[in-house]
Amino acid sequence: MHFAVFAIASVPDVATARRLFALDDLDDKSVAKVLFHQRKQQTGSDESLRWDQRAIAGISLIQHAVDDLQIETLNLPDQDERAMLEAYCRLAQRNGCMVSWDAARTDLPLIRFRSLMHGLSCPAHWQAPPQGPELQRVICDWLTPYAADRPGLDETARRLGYPGLLQHRDETLHRAWLQRRHDEFRTHSELAALNSYLLALRLFTTTGEMPADEGGRALERLRDVLSRRDGAHLRQFLSAWGGA
Repeated sequence: MHFAVFAIASVPDVATARRLFALDDLDDKSVAKVLFHQRKQQTGSDESLRWDQRAIAGISLIQHAVDDLQIETLNLPDQDERAMLEAYCRLAQRNGCMVSWDAARTDLPLIRFRSLMHGLSCPAHWQAPPQGPELQRVICDWLTPYAADRPGLDETARRLGYPGLLQHRDETLHRAWLQRRHDEFRTHSELAALNSYLLALRLFTTTGEMPADEGGRALERLRDVLSRRDGAHLRQFLSAWGGA
């Protein structure tokens, strides 16, 4: 079975907000406050920014094939947003099936909108024939398609014995962005992608789309790959996984 998992770290799109609202005299933190305030006015209580008010700061991509695993992470400032979108498109064109935790409500609109902003073409992915393979597999929608109150990735992963996000939340990502701690973008997207990948393996073996022995080999391969990569968050991930 071939598929790819993706997860995104996003931050307030202060560049567009600064241009739209003539906020050239304000710093990023102040512009972000304007966005949060406007969002609260729109919703009545919730300050969570909509996809068109955000920009991509990091993306992690996990490519799964029989007896093969590739992990790629791109993040600011080493790679710009266009490069991240191009990496997503290349993987989508190569694999066809892109798996995520809850991208239908958040990440996919963001990817599409930012692709429009950058004028990025990816016809082999967006124009796939309706009778072709399913382009997007959203794990949360498979679990509970119509529920308004749904658990998050961290809670679901930990309930199933996986490490979860190790206390890395959207709030910590926002603080990291303000403090220019760009390594947090990598940490956030990688942890989300790794947990989504573990859930995807469980999902596909449950539905019978993947043989159980292939799923077992994939788990061992993931442990081996992560043990050879740098990063305190990956060591914490392996430790939490081993202790599950």
